Amino acid sequence: MNKLFRLAILFLITSVSCLSATEAGTEIRAALDIGSGSTKISIAEVNKSTNQIVQTLFDGSFPVPYQVSLEKSQDGSFDAEIREKGLNVFHEIKKITESYGVEKIVAVATAAFREASNASEYAKEVSEKTAIDIQIITQPEEGKIAFFSAIAVNDVSPDDIVVWDIGTGSLQITTLTEEQNFCVLLGKMGSVPFRDYVIEVLQDKDPTEVNTPNPISEDDFKEADRFARSLARKAYPAIKNKIKNQRQVIGIGRLFYHSIRPLLTDGNQLNRKDLRNYIAETLNKTDEELNDPYANVNLTNCILVLAYMKALHIQEVTAVDTTSAKGLLVYPAYWNN
Repeated sequence: MNKLFRLAILFLITSVSCLSATEAGTEIRAALDIGSGSTKISIAEVNKSTNQIVQTLFDGSFPVPYQVSLEKSQDGSFDAEIREKGLNVFHEIKKITESYGVEKIVAVATAAFREASNASEYAKEVSEKTAIDIQIITQPEEGKIAFFSAIAVNDVSPDDIVVWDIGTGSLQITTLTEEQNFCVLLGKMGSVPFRDYVIEVLQDKDPTEVNTPNPISEDDFKEADRFARSLARKAYPAIKNKIKNQRQVIGIGRLFYHSIRPLLTDGNQLNRKDLRNYIAETLNKTDEELNDPYANVNLTNCILVLAYMKALHIQEVTAVDTTSAKGLLVYPAYWNN
């Protein structure tokens, strides 16, 4: 009898716990950031009322070089090979979401999908075959999601930060104005387009045939730096004023944290001196001499970042290990319906 009583109490406690979880209003969400170079996924239990992450269940990234494929395309479309590769990734992601009991999926696609002539057709195919609906978002929207990504994993005031995201295909710098509106610098030169600019314009080579700018000469560096600084100067006053008032500049995404940071420091702070030193040591060297799997983009990435930092008077950037998928999880506009 005593044993039955204990089992009854245990059942009651379990039932109350389950009821409390339901009353708390959490749900399992999956957010997909279909970038120009990879598809990132983040799965988490999220409070539906506050849009705060209760528990992260899974983070993953699957390389799919949409932008590189598009750069080589003769008609500005995704070819059959990249579509098949992408579709296989979506099938794999669908299995992962099912294994975690995901209740809602939101998937957004960025620069390469905005450019590809058959992106809408491809998105429809993905939806029909995997039940994953892809939204092709604008670049300002991409900047807003990046901003949410920064505050999702950092204890910072939204009013006191500038968020910088450099993707494979595009670049965004985002902050809030005094009126609490988003201000987004829209850069068309992401990692691959900037690298290809160096190859095609400065070195007079065909980027569809040559995929590395190395070795980069001192003259190439100076011209690339001058070009990137001219792009950075187009930033809006709201962004420049935040930087002038020494607000924290946060760099999100794989380029800052996984590409540039390991080249410069063991910490998270990227500064101009370290960038200059790396560039000076790397100029005039071939990919083979650099002996790095990402040698064909590392140097041009650093040149791009340093140029923007100089033009906008950014002293240092805090590299954060997060992606736009994380921000998408907590961006109310995509879930509160």
